[in-house]
Amino acid sequence: MAYDKLISGVHAVGHWGRGTVLRLLRWPGTRSWKREATILMSILLTLTVGYLTAFRYASYTVQDLVGTCTARLEIELEGSDMAPLESALPRSLCQCLAQALLDKNGIVRLAMVNRHWFDPVSLEPVTEADETACINTLWVPNAELATRLTL
Repeated sequence: MAYDKLISGVHAVGHWGRGTVLRLLRWPGTRSWKREATILMSILLTLTVGYLTAFRYASYTVQDLVGTCTARLEIELEGSDMAPLESALPRSLCQCLAQALLDKNGIVRLAMVNRHWFDPVSLEPVTEADETACINTLWVPNAELATRLTL
């Protein structure tokens, strides 16, 4: 008999606890779905605004990098003994390298560099393999030379 009272007491406390938790998590009535929808919309809006802000600052950083890289390459190519290149080549090469840097580090890290919250030295650098890949994507081989080599 004593065991029945103990078990029924445990069940009563278990149901009371579960009911209280459910009542606190979910308010009954029409206000509950409005409240949940408002919370979900505010979370969605916060995430969207945060992503767009990070994207904006990261794009400014990439534009600064491309502009600086292009100016530096043009100055170095003017002083070299090479034949003049197309004007779009240094910019295309710098855009490819900036894209490689973005792929390695991500939008948020580049956005934090622009806001001075992150040290640029701690970014993962672009390697020689990335530079070679960018050069190979921009290099258009001589079609005549390629056909002579295959024969």
